[in-house]
Amino acid sequence: MKVTFDQLGDGAREDAALVYVVSDSLGDSAHNVVLSAAAQFSDGAVRVVRLSQIESAEEVAAYFDEHEEDFVSTAVFHSIVDPTLRKKVRSDLNNRGILSVDILGPVVQLLAGLTGERPKNQARAHHMVDSRYMRRVSSMEFFADHDDGKNPQDLPGADVVLVGLSGSAKTPLAMYLSFLGYKVASVSLDPGCEVPEQLAQVDKGRLFALENKTRALSNVTMLAGDAGATSVEMLAQAEDAIDHASKVIDELGCTRLSTDEKTVEELSADVIAQIEQA
Repeated sequence: MKVTFDQLGDGAREDAALVYVVSDSLGDSAHNVVLSAAAQFSDGAVRVVRLSQIESAEEVAAYFDEHEEDFVSTAVFHSIVDPTLRKKVRSDLNNRGILSVDILGPVVQLLAGLTGERPKNQARAHHMVDSRYMRRVSSMEFFADHDDGKNPQDLPGADVVLVGLSGSAKTPLAMYLSFLGYKVASVSLDPGCEVPEQLAQVDKGRLFALENKTRALSNVTMLAGDAGATSVEMLAQAEDAIDHASKVIDELGCTRLSTDEKTVEELSADVIAQIEQA
């Protein structure tokens, strides 16, 4: 069994609710549910302890025996695939008077009814090496080889191509999309960067321009400023660079995406919604 801790927020609070995530696998599913729910509350209001890769109800019980003094405001979210192990852990939690929520069991039962199949009950089935896993590895390698204008000859074969100035979140978005299994390349439109001719060969439905006026202006000011130039001159050069990038974007026929106040997850949803319709 592995034990990890996650204090949500910048500072620890003595009255923080203590939430356990218990799983016979990595516990990512239940952990993500807890994080999504905890985000609705103030920083430090929730402290998460993850007990992952558990092999027996006894080791979980032993851990709870050692930390029983911590059970003030406590709940357990568990995603245990093995039905026998799940039943034992849940019984122990009930005996201790600890509130628990089964994240996985009801979903597995529902899908069993819909498919008419018996579940595999394999704790690590989701993480096994399969075609999806290999696609993810391949796409992450593609991202590493095609970030920020590298190997432009491969641009027409990418699932997604991102262009934009520095500070427009090209690399974080490309990395996130690659983790989801998409081959993503990015090209910088900063001053002095050559626009590869292969961009004109990219399917317009897969070509996205990321724009963040505030952050881009700050970054381009530093990149575009000549030595000894005044702040006014540097700002003018930066604005010229932004105007130039905008013209290139128009010529390419990119889909424009504003990254202002948008998370990487939200941006990826925008991108995926378009390319999956193509």
